[in-house]
Amino acid sequence: METLILRCYTGANNLISDRMNGSLIKFFSLLLLLGLLAGACTSPGAGDRAARERTPFARTPLGGALPSLPSTVERQVPSLEDLFGRFQEEEIRIALLLPLSGPGESTGNAFLDAAAMALFESYDPRLQLFPYDTGGTPEGARRAAREAVGNDPDIVIGPLFAASIAAAAPIVRAAGLNMIGFSNNREVAGDGVYLLSFLPSQEVERVIAYAAAQGHDQFAALIPDSPYGAAALEGFSRSVFLSGKAITGLEIYERDTQTVFDPVRRLANYDQRRGAYLDEERFLEALGDDDLAKEILKKLEPFETLGEPPFSAVLVPEGGQFLRSLVPLLPFFEVDPLKVQFLGTGLWYDPTLPGEPTLEGAWFAGPDPAKVEDFMARFEGLYGYRPPRIVTLSYDAISLVATLARIEFKRARFSDKTLQNANGFEGLDGIFRFRGDGTSERRFAILEIRRQGFFVVSPAPSSFQDVP
Repeated sequence: METLILRCYTGANNLISDRMNGSLIKFFSLLLLLGLLAGACTSPGAGDRAARERTPFARTPLGGALPSLPSTVERQVPSLEDLFGRFQEEEIRIALLLPLSGPGESTGNAFLDAAAMALFESYDPRLQLFPYDTGGTPEGARRAAREAVGNDPDIVIGPLFAASIAAAAPIVRAAGLNMIGFSNNREVAGDGVYLLSFLPSQEVERVIAYAAAQGHDQFAALIPDSPYGAAALEGFSRSVFLSGKAITGLEIYERDTQTVFDPVRRLANYDQRRGAYLDEERFLEALGDDDLAKEILKKLEPFETLGEPPFSAVLVPEGGQFLRSLVPLLPFFEVDPLKVQFLGTGLWYDPTLPGEPTLEGAWFAGPDPAKVEDFMARFEGLYGYRPPRIVTLSYDAISLVATLARIEFKRARFSDKTLQNANGFEGLDGIFRFRGDGTSERRFAILEIRRQGFFVVSPAPSSFQDVP
């Protein structure tokens, strides 16, 4: 028995180290239970990264509310008898299509690391992960998809980009397989293509509904001229209408720091308010030595405008460095963040934003940060680097496969009916479920940005029972 175990362990290490050539990754959690993995597993990182030591973690499987599964996933370590029994069962092959080179290489390799982490923590020796490099291009995705389906997978995970998903989908579909991709472009979803992603329209709808419930009834938005911005605008328009509130300001801007001033200026109604200020100033000065006029003039000195902007809440679905350049323009044009509620999307889940003065007290929709940060800490401890925020999608995708693999009837495991289960599933990013059109539906918390970090001011719903 010991010889068998050591042979399996050696084979697993060889497969892990050869992952960039598209070879099979297979983790044998049986070895963990027998105490043979005391810091022995290694995995290369992005590109030419040197091998990093793996540390086994406690089991954290994805919970699923499927009729054929227990309502609460058992989190105890399986028995040796159970593991040896599973070892004799059929293989469950997972094809993972990611940009392991070329555009998106860094993110793709982080997704692969997260997938390997989820597979290792699944404790199911039947699961085998085959990574394929898309090169970050549609042609590379087609090539990877052809190679993947040639190896007879049970399900395809990825690709990362919308164009790559569109290129790979016909090949995967022709093989009679379903695919779970990571793009937030809903145009590539449907007909066997499911998107495990964050749709900006849903994030916007959640934060607008929350702001409306807090008494805000006049909304404005600064929207980037991009597919992401278009999706955010769709959610903004729909949610404001459904809340019975009013859109009183809307500007669409090019992502150019040299041209973004004018849209912000118009949104703030700065020129009209500035004109009102100058008229008031001239009127008061014409009163001469009137004491009351002098007192009012003194109070006006710190300001440039008169009156408030025509909205009490403003949505800015932007992220990264451009957000940090854009947001200060609002107070520059006399939109006071102490009087106007700033609203954002999941792009605001950026550890550099707490402490940004303009965004102090701002709200955005997103998963519970405690769960996400726990994963990030475990990932960094395992691989030695902090991954992009969205790698939780990869972890949840593989964990979902591990959960569905428990279904005894093989043909039902990854079928449309199973994936579209109305009760949904629970992952690192909260509960989600797949719709018939291939998009994913999520339930988000409302987070507030404070100097110390992100704080939950409205928890995410724990089920979909409130929704048909």
